[in-house]
Amino acid sequence: MKTKRFDFNWKPLQLQISFTVDGSVPDKQNYNADTLEYTPDYTLTPLILQPCVSILDKDEVLPAGRVNHALTNVRWYETINGVRRLISTEDTNYEITTTGGLAGRIKVKKNVEPKVPITLEFYAEYIDARNSQVSTIRSTYMVSCSSASDLVRVELDAAEQTVYNPLSDPREQTVTATVWLGDSVCPAERYALVWEVLDGSTWRAAGNDAVLDSDITLNTDGSVTIDRWLMGAEKKLRCRVKYSAEGTPAGVELTEASPSAEAVFVRRISKYECEISGAPYNIPTGILRIAPTAVIRNTNGEITNAEKELLPLWYIAKNKATGSLSYEQVGHGKSPILPTAAMDKTYGGVIGLDVVDRGPAGIARDNHDGKAIIDADGKLFIFH
Repeated sequence: MKTKRFDFNWKPLQLQISFTVDGSVPDKQNYNADTLEYTPDYTLTPLILQPCVSILDKDEVLPAGRVNHALTNVRWYETINGVRRLISTEDTNYEITTTGGLAGRIKVKKNVEPKVPITLEFYAEYIDARNSQVSTIRSTYMVSCSSASDLVRVELDAAEQTVYNPLSDPREQTVTATVWLGDSVCPAERYALVWEVLDGSTWRAAGNDAVLDSDITLNTDGSVTIDRWLMGAEKKLRCRVKYSAEGTPAGVELTEASPSAEAVFVRRISKYECEISGAPYNIPTGILRIAPTAVIRNTNGEITNAEKELLPLWYIAKNKATGSLSYEQVGHGKSPILPTAAMDKTYGGVIGLDVVDRGPAGIARDNHDGKAIIDADGKLFIFH
């Protein structure tokens, strides 16, 4: 008798595994060193992790989907600080389900040490019903805990960007920092504030130079006051925190990882309009001068102190029968005295008004050595 052997050539199964956190208890904890409390506390309400194992048979013999009920040799391993151990059934810190539709489920009943995460490793086997081949399933999941001391943050009562309109806003603005430790205000003895300003591209401590820091005052209550009229076009402020759980913040070194908050102050004059008032319709013979007035308005009406920040510039052009006019500046200020001699005796002239921003105030400096100029009382000269 002649025989011929036939074998089934099964395509390999595709196995997939994922993890879900069952319930409302998260997989990250927070430890408060002040109250010695964990949030959440896994010893009271355990963390429940459910591995979900599914298969895909390209030969379409086995139905696709979840196969936790068919898993065998279910195990979990715990790794802490590089030390790996098998979690036994007698371990009261864990509870493992090894059979049924929830096979592989683990309940974590122990709290995680701050900054020392627990790596949980899942292991199981699945027997392929087509050819009895055993497939191994492995995957890991990390559970971590952060300390409240790592959650120090600082908040400023100033917006990230504040627009300063010198025509309407107060000249000074005080900025106060609040340091938080977790969800509570940090005790004052545990931190020290360091205020800094951006000088070019480098942050430097504020308050150490009477000239450079003439626009900033460090207050005794820990806040700072910005003189926005003197700050220039822009001022960038940063507050960094030295934190010490032991109550010795003076010995803490600042790094780029130190808690910090920033605020930017920008000088910007809002839109305005100007018009000429008080100019005669016709100039009688023999009038040598006229005295018009510049009226400057914004959306709130006439700006009464406009000359502090805005400079009216006056121009006169000789009128012509044809062709373009050529203006020359003949005065400045809100109410100047303008000569009529610049006008044409036959065709008259045209008065022009242009209002420009004077720009931010600045410290007067010596042209030779660049040093600030001060008076006999030691006060700075400010130009604007």
